[in-house]
Amino acid sequence: MIEALATIVVVIIGYILYRKKATLTKPKSRQEELIEKNANNLMDIQDSDNVWGVYIGYDNEQLCCKSVLKLEKEHFSKKTAPSLPLNGCDRSLCRCHYISLSEKRSETRREHQDRRDEIRFEDDNDRRSGIERRSGIWVHHDE
Repeated sequence: MIEALATIVVVIIGYILYRKKATLTKPKSRQEELIEKNANNLMDIQDSDNVWGVYIGYDNEQLCCKSVLKLEKEHFSKKTAPSLPLNGCDRSLCRCHYISLSEKRSETRREHQDRRDEIRFEDDNDRRSGIERRSGIWVHHDE
């Protein structure tokens, strides 16, 4: 009987604490939700291997801030993309978002070891003839 009464008291105290915690957490504003969504989107883009960069896009030019309009779809590397909203955003609700720029290359272009490294950087393989082709060579230019 005492155990049942103690269990009921613990359940009631747990419920009261749960309700108190639920009332203390303030719901997020629409702006905070958009900021969090853009931050998560940027992290996904940064983790992606088939995306090399981003630009900042918008759906409606009239609802867009002047800071983004000045960028005019400027491309940023995925590591240096600015966080949204941009500094100087004059809108109370920033609706700008990241648009990813996909990597166009699908495979490695060179299949074999590049021979130019062997030719250009060996000291004993100087392929220059020693005959200057330019006119007016400065042989004694400091005289």
